[in-house]
Amino acid sequence: MKVKKITNSVKIDLDKFFNEETGETLASEIVGNNITVTMKKENTELFTLKQPENFSFINLDTLVKLYQVLSNVELGYLIKLVPLTKTEMNLIYNNTIPHSNETLQKYLEIKSNKTFHVIIKKLIKVGVLYQVKGNIQGAVRVTYILNPNVSNRRKTFDKSLISFFKEFNY
Repeated sequence: MKVKKITNSVKIDLDKFFNEETGETLASEIVGNNITVTMKKENTELFTLKQPENFSFINLDTLVKLYQVLSNVELGYLIKLVPLTKTEMNLIYNNTIPHSNETLQKYLEIKSNKTFHVIIKKLIKVGVLYQVKGNIQGAVRVTYILNPNVSNRRKTFDKSLISFFKEFNY
């Protein structure tokens, strides 16, 4: 994991500095009139992370709310879904293609079809998952989108997700 020391960025007021030879302010001589200096913070052992590819954001406020409506087992399955999200649509992927019911059930290690469907329906009901069914890659398939308000692996996501997940259903 890449880390770097925490720094402060300070914008310099160029009107406070002047050229001794011409008497003009530094602001009049620099294109853009903007200089920012980055300095390492002294006396700290804090570091910032550069976001690696295998990094996910989990909204802790949402997670605390989900504690109230999901069992520990359901939360465990939800946490297993977090690293599977890809694309700006926050699709749950199986390596290079979206997960289907069969591959997701196998990944979650749920032996019973009935149990799998009960858990998926619960996650959909509380607004954690959105189910998409249609002609996907030449076959009628089901795949899932994880609510980006719960977790995402990208800083940006498709704005249409907002309409799918207006608010949680509890």
